[in-house]
Amino acid sequence: MTKISIIKKIQLGGERSFPIESPDSEVYFNFYCGNGGIKHEAIISFKNSNFLSSLIETGLITNHDLAQNNIVKLEYLEDQNAVFSFRYQICNFKDCQNTYLLIFDVHENRGYYGFFIHGVLQIEKIIIE
Repeated sequence: MTKISIIKKIQLGGERSFPIESPDSEVYFNFYCGNGGIKHEAIISFKNSNFLSSLIETGLITNHDLAQNNIVKLEYLEDQNAVFSFRYQICNFKDCQNTYLLIFDVHENRGYYGFFIHGVLQIEKIIIE
């Protein structure tokens, strides 16, 4: 399996935190295409995502890749005591030839849940088995 090749980080405007009713909820998240102009709508959810740590453990992406693209600080990724609960989804859209890696987590605070989008990376097309 080859390493994920990051083309660029997508600039996100507006809201990056979304309240949800439960961890099983879906969130509709919009961002603009890496080529500009096209507004994409992604549906992110806990059930359709995987732990980002699985990509790191298999060598598909590195801690340095994530830190260089300002997804999370390297010190946090390398902290053995940190709980790393980030999740990812890979999205392709009909109206665009680009592939995106959406990185987010689900957090809970006093019985309220939310999604937080850490970043969207445009990547080379890849098939993860």
